[in-house]
Amino acid sequence: MFKTVSYVAIILIVMGAIWVVPRVALGTTTPFLSVSGPSMEPTLNDGDYIIIKADTFDSLSIGDIIVFYHPYDYKNEIIVHRIYDINLNSEQVLRTKGDNNNYPDPWYIEEEDYIGKFTGIKIPYLGYLAQLFPLPLNYALVIIILLIILLIELYPLRKEEDKENNMKIPRLTYV
Repeated sequence: MFKTVSYVAIILIVMGAIWVVPRVALGTTTPFLSVSGPSMEPTLNDGDYIIIKADTFDSLSIGDIIVFYHPYDYKNEIIVHRIYDINLNSEQVLRTKGDNNNYPDPWYIEEEDYIGKFTGIKIPYLGYLAQLFPLPLNYALVIIILLIILLIELYPLRKEEDKENNMKIPRLTYV
């Protein structure tokens, strides 16, 4: 039983580290993103898994690839596009464009829409796996895997207990 609890504890600690460390190190609650769609090809392809870091909105420059919430569909759609223009009126706003798009996006990105900046690190095709198991399905999957590990580990213990119980039954002998 101790072995089983140890396995589960180690898995939970490793998963916690995988979840917390990148968020703290990169300074954003969304350090990873799966690219979907062809708008950033050939720089980023559909299915690429990218790493994002927090940068101050004021430090961004033309040519940076940024991640942001769609200005008209806040929190429901996340977009990855390159900064096409910076407009410095009363407050800074950004104009973006996908590398594979003919025209810039019809909206302006304000600081409240901004999530982070692409670090330049991408893992091709891993994003498809992330799309296959989106939130909260991926958490449910991890819990199911942990339960399966726990059951697999407990099953041999139960067999040993059954053997011990069978050995304790007194046998009658006839004389």
